[in-house]
Amino acid sequence: DGFLPRQLTFRGGRLVFSWGIAVLAGVASLLVILFQASVSALIPLYAIGVFLSFTLSQSGMVVRWHKVSRMQPGDEVEVHGSIMRFDPQWRWKQVMNALGAVMTFVVMIVFAVTKFRDGAWIVIVLTPALVWSFFRVYHHYKSVVAELSLAGETRVIGARPLRTIVLIDNLHAASIRAINFAMSLGQPWTAVHISIDPERTANLEQKWAQRMGDTPLLVLPSPYRSLTEPLIAYVQQLRQEAPDAYIHVVLGGLTTESFWQQGLHRNSTLVFRMAFRQLEGVAITNVPYQLHQGL
Repeated sequence: DGFLPRQLTFRGGRLVFSWGIAVLAGVASLLVILFQASVSALIPLYAIGVFLSFTLSQSGMVVRWHKVSRMQPGDEVEVHGSIMRFDPQWRWKQVMNALGAVMTFVVMIVFAVTKFRDGAWIVIVLTPALVWSFFRVYHHYKSVVAELSLAGETRVIGARPLRTIVLIDNLHAASIRAINFAMSLGQPWTAVHISIDPERTANLEQKWAQRMGDTPLLVLPSPYRSLTEPLIAYVQQLRQEAPDAYIHVVLGGLTTESFWQQGLHRNSTLVFRMAFRQLEGVAITNVPYQLHQGL
């Protein structure tokens, strides 16, 4: 119904809700560790949750019978996927459900008060927090659907100007592959280098002139040694010059055969993706260069 993250509804290779099972197992393991696998300590948590569910279900039936009381004989109304029909015996059924709601609520309160210091406070605090989180998730998904909807959309589908930026850290095989990728797009492109170390920048400019000839290299100084701020400022400048154009940032990166080897490299691709995620009209492409030799 959209009250939980959609990742929990994904089915794995064995057609089970893999993420949901993993989260449930993690929470259950955490409770066992926190309560030192004491069944006596865990029972109040279970009891409060069970009787809270009973109270809510019985209260929901009381509300349902109240709606039925406003109907006429023979009326049928579809509510949340079920058919609600008039029932001439709705009064005593409403009384029975109301009595059940009161009894289960009293039992829940008894458990909450008597076992409050033994861990019942966790459920009392966690339940409202979870309900608030569920509704936040639900409203987020509703707002996403409304924003992505094409109802009443008048935008024209068509091509827009494209400005490609190739980020160059150093001139090597990985950066050459990123340049080749940009040239394969058939659009003008600009090589950009973020200058953090003047000596390294001068060395790069010398190698660039020898290898790339007259192809310009735009150097963006970064006096505070930030990789993202100069590039973001440059992209924003391009957006102001051509508001309808797409900005395409091409990043080269090294990919190793193991995770621990990957951790030895800068891995700045994620940093740039996080920096540009709030800028509209900016697309980022990662061109990986696979390293096949282990260390």
